[in-house]
Amino acid sequence: MNDHNTNANFFFLRGKEGFLKGNYQNCIKDLMYAQEMYTTTGNKEKSAESSLLLASAYFNITRFDQSRLMFARAYSRFKELNKLAKLGECALALGEIYKEEGEFKKSRQYLFESIHIFTNLKDVEKIADSWKQLAEAYQMDLSDSIDHQVNIVEAYKTALDFYKKAKNNKMKAECEFDLGHVLISQSNYSSALKFLSPAFNYFRETNNHDNVITIAILIGRIYFELKKKPKAKEYMYEAINQMKRANYNPEKITSVQNTIISMFAG
Repeated sequence: MNDHNTNANFFFLRGKEGFLKGNYQNCIKDLMYAQEMYTTTGNKEKSAESSLLLASAYFNITRFDQSRLMFARAYSRFKELNKLAKLGECALALGEIYKEEGEFKKSRQYLFESIHIFTNLKDVEKIADSWKQLAEAYQMDLSDSIDHQVNIVEAYKTALDFYKKAKNNKMKAECEFDLGHVLISQSNYSSALKFLSPAFNYFRETNNHDNVITIAILIGRIYFELKKKPKAKEYMYEAINQMKRANYNPEKITSVQNTIISMFAG
């Protein structure tokens, strides 16, 4: 029994080290050995931790089927052990995987559970992550019902509020960016502008050229729809300037310039 535990610990630590270094393919075999040995010796907690790391490794190489299987196994073990933080982590991950697989009902089920768990644990960052994943699950589920469209916006707004509380400015800006996209698709231009503007400022301050360019074009189009052509031109040409600073392909810059010219022709 001691030999099994010693060997399991060896493979677990080596697998964990490989995982932390990003060697996901190589760490999987070690973690599988560790998980099987811990299960054999009845060490439920270490077996669950091995399954969790193994699930994360599979997720990082987009093996969602294997990742889902391992997260579900870890979820069951952590539920049995009443390890709420780890249980919430598994529920959040399963919600994300089911979202990617198009199983939106199951996705929402797990995400609501993770929200409940992390709310009880007062983990503001994880609450925000859960609401953002829920917003994406609603968004990817192509329902045209009014309630569904409202749910998308409300979920993003809730995630945004919690990212503000967590003082996570990067995720706050990403959430504003995503919410702005949604509101544009709903032709709610004034509200979209309210969220895209601070995201634009954050990404400009952090030199994220790709996002600055995308948002500048979006804001330009919003002002165009609102019949504010001078402001529209200002943001469109800001996008061009950012593309030049970031050394974008000249053909792509020319294509955007031609689009702007055609927009404002006449």
